[in-house]
Amino acid sequence: MKSQFTLGFLSREGSLSLRAFATTLLLPLCLVGCDGTNLDHEDRIVNEDGSRNQYDSETGMTIVDKMEREITIVGVPKRIVSLSPSTTELLFALGLGDSIVGVTEHCNYPEEAKAITKVGSGTLEGISREAILNAKPDLILCKWDNHRPLVETFERVSIPIVGLGPENVDQLFEEALLLGKVARCEAQATSLIESMRARLEKLQKAAHSIAPSQRKKVFYEVWDTPLMTAGPQSFIGELLVLGNMDNIFHDTVNRYPRVSSESVVERNPDVILAPTTHGEKVRFETLANRAGWDNVAAIKNHQVFLIDGDHVSRCGPRLLDALESMIQQVYPEALTQKE
Repeated sequence: MKSQFTLGFLSREGSLSLRAFATTLLLPLCLVGCDGTNLDHEDRIVNEDGSRNQYDSETGMTIVDKMEREITIVGVPKRIVSLSPSTTELLFALGLGDSIVGVTEHCNYPEEAKAITKVGSGTLEGISREAILNAKPDLILCKWDNHRPLVETFERVSIPIVGLGPENVDQLFEEALLLGKVARCEAQATSLIESMRARLEKLQKAAHSIAPSQRKKVFYEVWDTPLMTAGPQSFIGELLVLGNMDNIFHDTVNRYPRVSSESVVERNPDVILAPTTHGEKVRFETLANRAGWDNVAAIKNHQVFLIDGDHVSRCGPRLLDALESMIQQVYPEALTQKE
């Protein structure tokens, strides 16, 4: 059975797992730039058994997306439509901004993304298929869970559409590797991942300098009506773990479960975090007026903090900005300590 998030590259003779492929990026390969330049007109791929296959510009490259679909992409994509803000940010981080010809209204970073043609609001109902077609894309990158009905539409007109959407940091790195391979900018993908890993290690080291006895219980409020939080299977839940915080709803199963107001009071968090992009902007007074919440430690000690919603609600390159902000709010002394 395939894992929930399967990304890989298939050769003529068999499959090459992404984990095995990732290790080959550090080998002295013939790397290609994001402009598609390839002096040798081939791309060497190393299989798990050590054998080599070459990318063929005529037969193309076959990948497996998060919907477990095999998609063949011929040539280097030059006109990309991105239907997710996190994917748009990742494309820019890989140096592919000039190849993006369509984005959603929520794709607001970096600044250059605001000038790109908008193809809809981002929700399935708000996306214009006509606008996407007018952009004449040779590759569409959609959300695997929210945009499934779009697949049939664009498969009919033979436009490759790939379902993406990482749910943790490792999957974000896998997605960067995939896009780097498809766009022939593996070097940029590797460099981005290495820099993010280095920063992540530094932030974790700082967060874990806090003594176990000082570790704080945190409630992360994803939404207010209905009241929702971040479970351990979500990337926000993972950020809490990486930041050495005790998620008071670590025992939930869903990624973003609904919880009762009474259960928050019962679990008594030391700190409450919430995104700036909330249903109704979080205000201390509003939380304090919820029934029983005046007895919660976080309310008593005024430990309620907002995290930039564009950072913390997108599993993209700025996710570590969110982690740093969370650590700064919960353990301010950790990031001021000398290494």
